[in-house]
Amino acid sequence: MIESFEAQINQQLNDARDKSGNIALEDLSNTNRLRNMVQAGSKGNNINISQIMACVGQQNVEGKRIPFGFNKRTLPHFAKDDFGPESKGFVENSYFLGLSPQELYFHAMGGREGLIDTAVKTAETGYLSRKLMKALEDVMVKYDGSVRTSREHIVQFIYGEDGVSGEHVEDMTIDLMKMDDHALDRKYNFLSRDLDQERLSQFFQDPETAKEIASDPIIAKTLRDEYESIKQDRETLRNSIFKMTSDDSIHMPINLKRIIQNAKRMFEIGQRAKSDLRPTDVV
Repeated sequence: MIESFEAQINQQLNDARDKSGNIALEDLSNTNRLRNMVQAGSKGNNINISQIMACVGQQNVEGKRIPFGFNKRTLPHFAKDDFGPESKGFVENSYFLGLSPQELYFHAMGGREGLIDTAVKTAETGYLSRKLMKALEDVMVKYDGSVRTSREHIVQFIYGEDGVSGEHVEDMTIDLMKMDDHALDRKYNFLSRDLDQERLSQFFQDPETAKEIASDPIIAKTLRDEYESIKQDRETLRNSIFKMTSDDSIHMPINLKRIIQNAKRMFEIGQRAKSDLRPTDVV
C-alpha cells in the first residue's frame, strides 16, 4: 500500500513541476537565449527551463522520495511521520529564487547519487574497454582472409564468418530476384518492343542513335545477349547466391539503389529526360 501511495505521489509532484514549467515557458519571449538554445537542440531541454524559472521539483534517491533517516523523519526541521511533499524532498523553489536550507540538503542528496553513478559507470566501462583492447590487440586479418593472433593461432577462417566489414552491411532488396518473366521482359528486353525509329528517337538526344539501333544487326545482337545475361543473373541470384533467403531484404556491403539515386541527383538526371548514352555504351 505504501509503495503504491509513494508512486502516485511521485507522479502528482512530477506533473506539478511540468505544469508550472509550461506556464513559465509560455511567458518567455522568442528572443530568450536559453529558450533559443533548447529549441535549436544545442543543449538542455524544457525541464531545465522549468527548474530554473518555476520549480526544481521532487528529489529522488534510488528512484524513491527522500526516506526517513532517523526517528521517523527526514530532517529535524520536520515533525515525525510527515509524508508531505516538503519533508520528503519536494523542492518548491526555482534556481532563480534560490532554495531553502532543507531544500538544498535534499537537492544535494539527489545530486550526490548522480555523481556517484557517473563515476562508477565511467570506471566500469573504461576498465571493460581496456580489457577488450588488451585481449584483442594482437588479433589481425591476414592476407588470406583469416583472423589470427600474433602466434598464428586461427580465430576465424574468414573475418566475421562472411568476410564483410560490419559497419558497411546494409539491408536492401534486389528487385531482379522477385521479377517474373513478364516483368523482366517489360523492363529489360529492349528488342521486345517495335524498333520504330520515330518511337526510339524520343529516348535519345542524338537522332542518329535511334537510326543506328533500328538498322544495325550487331547492336540488336548485343542487346539480345545482354537480356539473356540478365535472365541468367536472376537465376544465379535465386539458386546459388541467395538460395536460403526467403524474405525480401538481403545483407549487402553497399546500397546500390542509393548509389544510383545519388548519381542521378549529382548529374541532374530526370526520370523522363532524353539520354546522351547509347544502349551499347551502357552494356
